[in-house]
Amino acid sequence: MATGKDPAWKIAEKRVGEKLLDLLVDGYLILNDIKYRYGNMDHVVIRPDGTIFLCETKSHKGIVTTDGKRILINGRPLKTNPISQVMRSIRWIRDLAKRLSGKNPWVVAVLVFPNAKISIRHPVQRINVIEMNRLVDFIRSC
Repeated sequence: MATGKDPAWKIAEKRVGEKLLDLLVDGYLILNDIKYRYGNMDHVVIRPDGTIFLCETKSHKGIVTTDGKRILINGRPLKTNPISQVMRSIRWIRDLAKRLSGKNPWVVAVLVFPNAKISIRHPVQRINVIEMNRLVDFIRSC
C-alpha cells in the first residue's frame, strides 16, 4: 500500500500493478518487481498464449516524445536510458525462458508513463511507449 512517504516511482509502479490486476480474470500471470542481476523489472505479464509483456514504469511528469533513438520528457533526455534498461531485461527474460523451456518467447516491451502525456505514436526501437490508461487494452489486443 502506497503511503505519503513513498517515492513517486514506487507510487507509479503500484498504480500500474493495480491496473494490471484487470488481466487476472482473463488468465494472465502477473509478476511485479522481479529482481535480477541488472536491477529489477517492474512488471512481467504472461498471456495465456505464452506471449510475455515486459512493462517498465516511469513516474516522470510532462510530455513524452522521442528523437527516434531516445525517450524525451519535455524535450530533454532522461537521466538514465530506459530503452537500454528494457533491452537488457528482454535479453535476460529470453535467456531464462530458453534455459527453462528450450524456446525463445515473444517479448513485447512497454514503457508506461502513468503521470505523463504521451506524444509518441509508434514504437521507439521496438519499445511501445504508452499511458497507463491504455495498458490493459494494449496487452489484450497486441
